[in-house]
Amino acid sequence: MSDWKFAPLASVATIERSSIQPENIENDTLYVGLEHIISGGELMPPQRVQNGDLASSKFRFTQSHILYGKLRPYLAKIARPDFAGICSTDILPILPSNDLDRRFLLHFLRQPAMVQRANNEAVGANLPRISPTTLGSFKVPLPPLAEQRHIADILDKADALRAQRRAALAELDTLTQSIFLDLFGDPARNTKRLPTTTLGHLGKWQSGGTPSRAKEAFFSGSIPWFSSGELEGGYIFASKEHISETALRETSARRVPSGSLMLGMYDTAALKAAIAGIDCSCNQAIAFSTIAPKLAETIYVYSAIVLGREDFRRLQRGVRQKNLNLSMIRDIRIPLPPLKMQQDFARRITAIETLKSRHRTALAELDTLFASLQHRAFRGEL
Repeated sequence: MSDWKFAPLASVATIERSSIQPENIENDTLYVGLEHIISGGELMPPQRVQNGDLASSKFRFTQSHILYGKLRPYLAKIARPDFAGICSTDILPILPSNDLDRRFLLHFLRQPAMVQRANNEAVGANLPRISPTTLGSFKVPLPPLAEQRHIADILDKADALRAQRRAALAELDTLTQSIFLDLFGDPARNTKRLPTTTLGHLGKWQSGGTPSRAKEAFFSGSIPWFSSGELEGGYIFASKEHISETALRETSARRVPSGSLMLGMYDTAALKAAIAGIDCSCNQAIAFSTIAPKLAETIYVYSAIVLGREDFRRLQRGVRQKNLNLSMIRDIRIPLPPLKMQQDFARRITAIETLKSRHRTALAELDTLFASLQHRAFRGEL
């Protein structure tokens, strides 16, 4: 690494903001919003849009760009598209020069140290963003192209193993959804004409809070503290940040009991769902409740929200950012089948969750290996 050169990103790549107005968008154009990039960078299938579907200008990109989510950079929404299209203006298209391998740059920007730096450099309290100018000032290593490609090949192969585990988890999620639909039908449209109830009837809903970061003691504890971007589905145990008992006593943060249902309320994370696998806490963008066991199984309610999410999200309100609030969460109405049916469903899902747990353990081990490879790669040790 001692002989590697370094250069500001802006000098070896172009952060492009070639915008297109809504009226000039052609039919069937592929559109990527922040919701299409999973935290960590996996790119979901893009949306095909028609002329007139979108209300504001967007950025153009090609299959030669990297898509960098500038909003909430701690989510590491940094993707490598294999198609051309348009994207949200909260995503920056980055075009590497001929001296910089696109895959090498992608892995460099995704490594935890760079994600943390981007997060530290972001501005804005509620909606932190990193500016193109700041991102362009980040120093990028420039080993010879052959070495860049060698490093990218190694990291690509390790990342592919992680992708296979994630795909297996996704297949198990699909199985869960199939079982639910077979037993209970579409939860948003209540296609099996079951009795219905509101989430407010099933439990007491509260929201979390964010302790002041000015007091170091608040974020020096061991209590997991989740943001809505971490509600990736199923049972969650590990958070990116932790708070202290002092923070729970002295701030708006609340304890979330193990087994609670947690729902995102803000913007693209609205109605992202998870079940707390341990006692924890969360920020104000998450609503949570312990579901009354005599009324419903938590895994049933969770599954109903996940499957009906797109329909239930129509409740969101707002101009620039569409959000939900606790009142809207309480008013969400879902089918309520007999408790015995829910319990039978829960038993079947518990077996699936056991398999998913094994895959998650293997994935965590691969994540650790990948992080080690990343660290060594950009120290010139591969």
